[in-house]
Amino acid sequence: MGEHHVTLQIDENNMVTSVGDYTTSKNGESFDNCVICGKQTQYKTSTHIDMRSGYVEGVGQLCGICYTKGSSAGREMIGIPKYLVEQYPNDMELGAAVRQYYWENYKNDIPNHHAGYHNLY
Repeated sequence: MGEHHVTLQIDENNMVTSVGDYTTSKNGESFDNCVICGKQTQYKTSTHIDMRSGYVEGVGQLCGICYTKGSSAGREMIGIPKYLVEQYPNDMELGAAVRQYYWENYKNDIPNHHAGYHNLY
């Protein structure tokens, strides 16, 4: 038995206004739309979520642009070295090391309130 996922459109009053978020092509096949930007994705609604890229559990299907590069909603991702996770099994220390890595590699500065984290790695 597989899982079935359906997108719900919810209005400002938290009322469901429609079930499913897809478009139908000329040959009758339906494709999921991106839950952020609304554009049609490459995935048929019949394609299992394990066989897709850009599907977020509990959210729905995202197009390639919204999934990888962000969108007007500000979804962005950073990459961190694997050794940080292996070196810091304590979540608090790992979080500090990730923040330090972020500021050094993405912002080129460490804010003053993170001054105590300078020597983690």
